[in-house]
Order: sequence, then structure tokens, then C-alpha cells
Amino acid sequence: MPPGSTLWLLLHELRLSYRAVALQKGGRLRLVILGAALAAFTVFGGVPLAKVLAPARITPSPLLLMSFDLAIVVTFTLILSQTLSSAVSSFYERGDLDLLLSSPLPPRRVLTVKAVGVATTPFLWFALFLTPVVVPMALLGQPQWLADYVILAAIALLAAAAGLSLAMALFRSIGARRTKTVGQLLAAVIGATIFLISQSRYLMHDNGAHLLGGVGRWAMSGVFAPNAPLAWPARAVMGEPLPLLVFAAVSLAIFGSVTVGLGRRFAGDAAAAAGASVQTAKASNRAVTAKSFGGGVFSTLVRKELRLLIRDPMLLSQVLLRTLYVVPLTFVMIKSGAHDPATGLVSQIRLASLAGAITFMAGQVAGSLAWITISAEDAPELLACAPVDGALVRRAKLTATMIPVAVLLTLPLLVLIWLSPWAGACAAFGVAASAVSSGLVNLWFEKPAPRKAFRNRRDGSVVGAIAEIVLGLGWAATTGIAAAGQPWALASAGLTLVIMGVLYGVSNPDRAY
Repeated sequence: MPPGSTLWLLLHELRLSYRAVALQKGGRLRLVILGAALAAFTVFGGVPLAKVLAPARITPSPLLLMSFDLAIVVTFTLILSQTLSSAVSSFYERGDLDLLLSSPLPPRRVLTVKAVGVATTPFLWFALFLTPVVVPMALLGQPQWLADYVILAAIALLAAAAGLSLAMALFRSIGARRTKTVGQLLAAVIGATIFLISQSRYLMHDNGAHLLGGVGRWAMSGVFAPNAPLAWPARAVMGEPLPLLVFAAVSLAIFGSVTVGLGRRFAGDAAAAAGASVQTAKASNRAVTAKSFGGGVFSTLVRKELRLLIRDPMLLSQVLLRTLYVVPLTFVMIKSGAHDPATGLVSQIRLASLAGAITFMAGQVAGSLAWITISAEDAPELLACAPVDGALVRRAKLTATMIPVAVLLTLPLLVLIWLSPWAGACAAFGVAASAVSSGLVNLWFEKPAPRKAFRNRRDGSVVGAIAEIVLGLGWAATTGIAAAGQPWALASAGLTLVIMGVLYGVSNPDRAY
């Protein structure tokens, strides 16, 4: 591997990725725990399952082949969501990109290495899920299932090529400044697409039975016959040599064509991304006027935090991904509005469950927003020396956290109130309590960190992360029980409040909130 070659750069990229995990706080311990969990799943789950499945010989029926093809599509979609997000981030989170592009290396080589690096992380995560089953199956007499690693690598390369192509297409169509936001949002939408499609049956009067019947008839029509073109990817998953070789060769060809074709534009787009933040800062400075500070300190701080939330593409993508799952819940609630012909009543148990689910989701969304408004501060010394009461600043940050939660969950709450005023009122109370609890936990266990550390926000306080989940479950249970009309909701609410009191005492806050 001569210095500067593609393999040399790739090895260096993998070494940096390993160091980023192993050298961070608790990184080696996490790797040990991950290895132990993988071994436990393999021994206690994968090996018994392999002993049952290994003697069987799978017959490639049309339905089975269609299922394998669908698994490939789902895996590609999930990996594409990650690769698109990583491809967009690589333009803005520079790292060593400036150094590589200013070296005598051709941009195509740099793009190839970055693309492989983008594909590596999702490949490793999905490979971890495969290992507890595939390796025991291979050791117990069916080594052809090891071909799934080849298929997974080919899918990851295809997704990396597609993610880079989408990112650079966004650069050309909407500009560098908008690509950072739109790319992250698009990645979140792609990641939730399969889930949303799978839940679309709630819009159908027969829960999708007619659609599923049509899919079954299509599978038996001959398009998934063993020798049909659509069956070749599935046969590759099953380890057949020729389909496997063709699938891998086509993936490599597409990946190589994309990196070669986009290599010339890569340096220019990277330079445009580097200048986008500078242009944005200059434009923002020109827009500041005395009116921007009108309305008092509290309202000014709230507007400032809301503006920072809107400008953060990574946060927007994470929040959007979570709120997208509210859509199927809304479909379920709308369908639950149909009265039971026998009783003429809406299913109270189902509505109570949905009210609890919305309550828990509100706490999780509020936790993400609260962390970045309370703990993620790039200039904490500026606020510390400002002539402003610290408690006022924290109340403003907490208020800014609650506003997006209220906006995002207004529609499902209105639908629930329309279906059942009592269940809707309980859900509104639960949403407010869960969101405020998550915000207070972030205040009590505040761990300042730069805003760019959003992905690693849980490194700060393990107790705070666990507390958010516990309180969210507590308020969800309280809401569900109350919506069902049971008096035990008071006991559940009391227990949740006691837990909050204990957490407040454990945090030992020295500030008034």
C-alpha cells in the first residue's frame, strides 16, 4: 500500500473511525459490552435457532423469494437514510477533508475513500445483527448463508453511492446552505418511509387485507419464479454462486461509476459547503436590528432558542424522525372513531393506549429539545457574565423547549379530543406533564457540551437519560389509566411525582428554577 493510494487512505479512514469510538470516554468499555452482548446473543439465541433450522433445506418458493427481495429493499432504505445523513455531514463537519483536497491527491480518490467510509458504519451495525444467526448456521452445515455479508456490503455500497449522488444533486439544485438542512430532513423521511408504508393499512377499511391478497397473487403470477430476473437478488441472499457474483459485480460497477463521475465535482461542492457557513453568518449579522431585542429579556431569549433550533439540521432530522411516527397513531385514532356496530361506542381501551403512547413520545421529543437548549451552549461564559438572572435564562430555555412539542402534537391531540373529550383531556395533561418532566430532568442533570455533540448527548448524564425514560413511562401509564376511567391513575401520578422528587434531591441543584 504505497502512501496516498486508495487502500492506504481507506485503512487510515478505518483507523480514525476506530479511534473515534475507542478513545472517547468509556469507548473501550462500550466495545467490551458490545462484544459480550454479541457473544451472549450468539450462544443463547443464535446457536439453538441454528440447531433447529440447519437440518432444513429451504425451497425457493415465489413467496419466499419475494420476501427476500423485500428484505433487500428495506435494508437498502434504512442504510440509505444513514449514508445520506453522513454524506451531507461530511461536507460540513470537515475533519481532514480540507487537508486531503489541498494535497496532490485526485478528488476522485478522496471521494472513493469517503464513500467507502460512509458505507462502513451502517454495514458494521447490520452485520452485528446478522452475526448471532448467520455464523452458527454456517458452522452447523450451511456455509452458504455467509453470503449475506457479501450482500450486505453490496447494499451498503449502493446506498453510499445513492446518498452521495443525492447530496451532490441537492448542492446543485438548492445550493450549499439549504442542502445541510434539507439533506438531514430527507434522510429522516427516507428512514421512516418503510414504517409509514407498512402502517398505511390503517387507512383502509379492511386493514389492507385486499392489498395483501393482491400482493400474494402478484407473487404467484410468475414474476418471482426461480429463473425470473426479480428472483436473482433473493437467490443471491440464499448463497447461490452465480446470482451472488452478479449482484456483487453490479453493485461494485454502480459504486465505481458514481465515484468516478462525481469525483470532478466533489472538490467544488466541498469548497461551496465550507463557504456556506461564513455567508450565513454575514447575512445574519446584517439582519440584526434594535427591534430584534424588543419585548423584554425573557421573550428575546425564547426567540433566540427557537431560532437556534430551527437552524440546527441534525436536531430537525432527529425530531422529525420521531414525530413522523405520530402519523400512524393519528391514523389509528381516526379509524378508532368508527363506532362498534354492537355497542355503538368507541374502543376506550384503544384510545387509552394511544393517549399513553402520545404522552411517552412527548417526553422523548422534549428531552431531545431540552438537551440542546439547556446543556448545548457554545458560549456559556457569555450567559454567565451577562446581567441577567440565571433562573430567568433557564426558564426561557425550558419555555422554548415546550413550544415545538405543543406545535408538533396539536393535531393528534385534537383528533383524540374529537373522538373522546375525556381521553383527549387526559392526553393533553399527560403530554404537558411528560414534556415538562423531561425538561426539568435536563435542568437538574445539566451537562454543558457544544451543540455539535448532539449525537453523543447521552454521554453526559446516564442518570438523566434513564430518568427521562422512567418519568415518560410513568406519565404514559398515568394517562392511559386515567383515559380508561380507572381511579388507579391517582396512585400512578403520585408515584411518578415521588420519583421526580427523588431525582430532584439526587441532583442537588444549587439554583432556583
